[in-house]
Amino acid sequence: MAKSPARSRYTINNGSLLLGVAGAESSKPRPRGLQRDLNLSSANPTIHEPAPLPRWLHRWAVLTVCFTLALLGLGAVVTTFRVGMADPIWPTYPWHLLLINWQEPSPGLIIEHTHRAAGYVVGAASIVLAVGLWFSRPWRTLGWLGILALLGVIAQGVLGGLRVRLNALFGTDLAALHGSFAQLVLALLVGLAVITSRNWATPVVSASPVESIRLRRLALLAAVLIYLQIMLGSLVRHNLFAALGQRGHLLIAFAVVIAITFLVKGIFQSPAATRGMATAATLLVAFVVLQLVLGAEAWIAKFGPGGPADMRPVTVHQAVIRTAHFLVGSGIFATSVVIALQAYRQTMPVAVLAPSSVGPVGETA
Repeated sequence: MAKSPARSRYTINNGSLLLGVAGAESSKPRPRGLQRDLNLSSANPTIHEPAPLPRWLHRWAVLTVCFTLALLGLGAVVTTFRVGMADPIWPTYPWHLLLINWQEPSPGLIIEHTHRAAGYVVGAASIVLAVGLWFSRPWRTLGWLGILALLGVIAQGVLGGLRVRLNALFGTDLAALHGSFAQLVLALLVGLAVITSRNWATPVVSASPVESIRLRRLALLAAVLIYLQIMLGSLVRHNLFAALGQRGHLLIAFAVVIAITFLVKGIFQSPAATRGMATAATLLVAFVVLQLVLGAEAWIAKFGPGGPADMRPVTVHQAVIRTAHFLVGSGIFATSVVIALQAYRQTMPVAVLAPSSVGPVGETA
């Protein structure tokens, strides 16, 4: 009597296709957190997905990112006009501007306190986001990411306060750290906005795992180089370590352009790239072109003829250029984070089975 064919099973685990017989246990541990178990039966393919997040959470995450970008823009204005110490008192009430006589304060004081008020708004939005993710989480890791984002916002606020309280001791050193750490907080909030979207819950079918790995590496390399460029730019803005900041900012700019060129080329040529990655890559190219123009204008305004930049008053034109240069740099970093997350997103490779003449998997001749 011929043996009945053993019931075969495909298990897609962390981007790998494992082949086994029903009842047999895989030797690899199940992934936890954001990685989902996808079980594919040879007879009835089904994908087990967690319950979707409430729509309002994604919208709130996007709104929090918008608040954060506004906060970064105000911080850039504070740095450009050198009014970070317009009020040496910290902490102050969020409604401090409502308690003063508007005929007395200088424009710098108004700019600084508007920046502080925006920080309170971002903090409140982050609290709502963290609480919503904690109680609506389909994955345990997502709730902790919300808590981590809230802690990052709190730490950023404390850094801003220490920059005021310890100015006599550290000068603008803490201001540079404050600006650089803000980009990490932005990246974390952008990541939450991506992960809470409905598209993130849909598995991606990839026929080329090798191409997926290549895109992941290119995306990670580009994001790291962009953040390094932002840190060096912070040294230039705050006139710290002039030799390192100026030379490094220029040299790393070439490396960033090269890395983004290879990344965008890989996205448009790779079968593993998704439509979302192509859209983000197009936006990234537009940001880079605009950033090169703004960077040249900001560099000429800061180091051009007319004496040291710190000895000259800042014009409105220069403030617009420098602030736009900073914000576009933040947009480049945020877009690279989006691409990196999409590249690292869990994929489901296409199973290429043997010809039908061989027979079903697990069947003996």
